[in-house]
Amino acid sequence: MKELALIGLNNSHPFLFGGLVNGGKREKFAANSPGWTHSLFPDHDWEGAYIDKWRFTRAWARDPRFARAVAEAVLVDKVCDTLEEAAESTEGAFVCDMWGEYHREQTLAFLERGKPVFVDKPLAESVADAEVMICAAKDNGTTLSTCSSLRFDPDLRKLKRKIEKELGKPSIVTVCCPCYQDLARYSVHGIEILMEVTGGAAVGRVRNIGTGTRRHLILVEFVDGSCGVIHSWENHAYSVTVTGENGQELGKVGVIDSFKPMVEAVLDSFVTNLPVVNYDEALEVVKVIEAGVRSRAADGAPVDLASC
Repeated sequence: MKELALIGLNNSHPFLFGGLVNGGKREKFAANSPGWTHSLFPDHDWEGAYIDKWRFTRAWARDPRFARAVAEAVLVDKVCDTLEEAAESTEGAFVCDMWGEYHREQTLAFLERGKPVFVDKPLAESVADAEVMICAAKDNGTTLSTCSSLRFDPDLRKLKRKIEKELGKPSIVTVCCPCYQDLARYSVHGIEILMEVTGGAAVGRVRNIGTGTRRHLILVEFVDGSCGVIHSWENHAYSVTVTGENGQELGKVGVIDSFKPMVEAVLDSFVTNLPVVNYDEALEVVKVIEAGVRSRAADGAPVDLASC
């Protein structure tokens, strides 16, 4: 069994990741985790799916109280006093902090020790940080994986197969998704859905013409001439419409069924040393976020990704 650390705990996701791997105490899980997560797990104490292979044994967060709440719910052995202690005493990490500005520090503590890391979206606050993190993984012979769980949504996977077999190359992709914080938090889901559907096509130009609080309207021009539109507004449902060479398809995208296959893929990446999303595409997502922020600050002026 390999020991892992849960790092940067301040949202619902570490409860999900920890519960899927470790299992948990139902009473503590229901008391400590957000209500929307409760239906994902049994109504009794349960065992994790990876007992003989993986286990979260350490937790660390900038808020120790939150770390203790997660640890109690999903059976993590110890809450560490420092990030360095967590990095020294485990063999890899899931970095879950919802604020990307902390991801570089939290991730490098493991990568520089040659230990694999999964970073929950967004990968980083800036392209510069993301590049440092990717270089650290390469230089130390380990793996840095990152993605939105929605890349593993069963309906999105079904849509991708239909694109390959029937619709043909996408020319226009329209994505709807919610936004509850800012462009990097929740709008990133829409960006990742767009990249997944297009197969990680290179982006040439980005505009963000959205106005108002928690409202983004992102126009993406790909180098190959195709385009994407992301509507990211508060309380929006997820959906994606693809216009291809041979027709159009509307696909719904959920949330509930996407976490387990994503966790499985991440753990596999720790073994194979191959990231869940290749580094070029992972970096492209951060470039779109950064360009979208710049464009909005400039009243929707286009931003060429070559300048990011």
